[in-house]
Amino acid sequence: MLVKIILIFITVLLFNNSLLNRLFEKNINITKTNLINLQSDFLNIGFPIEFEIGTIFISIVISLMVTLLVNYFIVSSIDFQNPISVIKNIVNIFFIYSGALLSILYFLRMFNFSRGILLIYLFLFPILLFILLLINNYLATVTSNILKYGLIMFLFFTASFYLFSQIRTTSNVSISSDEEEIPFLDIGINNSENCAIWDGSDNYTDCVTGLIVIEAENFSQSLNNVIVYKDKIYILDVFGKIFRNQKSDLFLDISKSVLNRVDSSGESGLFGLAFHPNENYFLVSYSDLENNLTVEKFYLDSDMNPLLDTSKIVLRIPNSINAHYSGSIIWSNYFNDFLLSVGDMEGIEAPYANSEPLSTSSPRGKILFLNKNISNPDLLAESKNSNFRKDILAFGLRNPWKTFEYKNLLFVPDVGFSTEEELNIVNLDEFKDTKKPYLFGWPHFEGTIENNIKFNEILLFENNLGTSINTYVLENSIKPIIFYKHQAPENFRAAIIGGGVITDVNSKYYEHYIFADYLSNELFAYDFINNKLKILPFGDFGAFITSLTIHPNKFDIVLATTGTGNLLQIQLP
Repeated sequence: MLVKIILIFITVLLFNNSLLNRLFEKNINITKTNLINLQSDFLNIGFPIEFEIGTIFISIVISLMVTLLVNYFIVSSIDFQNPISVIKNIVNIFFIYSGALLSILYFLRMFNFSRGILLIYLFLFPILLFILLLINNYLATVTSNILKYGLIMFLFFTASFYLFSQIRTTSNVSISSDEEEIPFLDIGINNSENCAIWDGSDNYTDCVTGLIVIEAENFSQSLNNVIVYKDKIYILDVFGKIFRNQKSDLFLDISKSVLNRVDSSGESGLFGLAFHPNENYFLVSYSDLENNLTVEKFYLDSDMNPLLDTSKIVLRIPNSINAHYSGSIIWSNYFNDFLLSVGDMEGIEAPYANSEPLSTSSPRGKILFLNKNISNPDLLAESKNSNFRKDILAFGLRNPWKTFEYKNLLFVPDVGFSTEEELNIVNLDEFKDTKKPYLFGWPHFEGTIENNIKFNEILLFENNLGTSINTYVLENSIKPIIFYKHQAPENFRAAIIGGGVITDVNSKYYEHYIFADYLSNELFAYDFINNKLKILPFGDFGAFITSLTIHPNKFDIVLATTGTGNLLQIQLP
């Protein structure tokens, strides 16, 4: 019995390794993105063992599950003398393999592989495994031990030799706990890659190649954000450190107060920084040790250095998970107040369990004023006795990362769930006139997709009477200016990264909003005056972009932070 299981496992392992090699070779950039993404997950949980991730590692995980399921459901039930039993079990093998393979690839976030290759292998697997089970059944009838074990040893050593050769030739990504390991970046290399197909809003017009990384400096194991204030550049890492212009100038270290994603996994860390333009203080936002989204205030001395003993907690919002904090904080010249973005604080596994983004009595899934109470929303709440918040500028958001204000416009990128990313742009004059907060629709809408959710716990209260909010949300939600699908044919896009507007009138990107996508490593330039969107392909550079802003002193240079701790200076083409 044990020999039979081992032979099944080795055969399944070889088959899966062949499949993954073909998938990986089909699109190298997608492969590298997927493997680095998986590598990042292991690093984030502080995995203590150094090893390599490649086709063999993933094949072993898939093969173990498939072997156990096949042995439990198929081996003991198949009757080779009964054609109906044979057909039934071949079909069952197909569903067992498809379910195990696709679920594990999804769990490991291995996306956007060739569907053609997957389909071919999905249909080949039941036939191959049936032949193996037929051989096993034949071996059970062989009376000669020499012949029986000779065939078994031949199959075993042949499979082992092939597997060993695959291990030596497969491409891997090293997993190491060494914080000093810095991925290689090509500096000064002109990127001439073509753009992947656009699958989204109809304002896409052009592909512009030629991005150049002119400088890359490592600041930390992982960076979250980069902020510009008075021509100085502030670089925020996930641990709670803020550097000013260069690594040697440590502006602030609150790492003892910050829950970070490297040590605790998830999305926790230091998120935002914003200075008051007229008074001597600044605010930072982060996840504290009790997993609250926290805003803390620090005063500055005459040299613009923080006075640590003056700190004061301004706001705490409890989070029941360690994801979707958002925490983007900016100073609004339009409102003369700070604006704080708050995520829905709901995990990706249960996208609709938290309808608080639609509640005007909850702080979650909102953009909030920190000092002003000037909003007059309708009461969407669980009870008529609830009080609506007067500090809401926008609601119905999932995880808005890096809002940006330009003149009377507010740019609100919102990270999607499983299908669409969205960029919203609203005219703040409308709020000034009505005092009604902007509604972006999550979780009733994901981008342009209507999820047809029936909300029972949150009602619209008018004259003390509560009614369903579904019609209200449907009629009042603002549609995104830009949206795009995750599953583009040539590239996987997910997690929109907000940026900034080029304000130099001499630039051909004047009044273009520059933003990025976390997984595809593409930059985008949106001419919001003429409603024209351009893709600026970046290609693979061994890291993911976590934030963007415009360089304060250099022409057409974008600053970008990466999850591997680098600050990039990128020349726009």
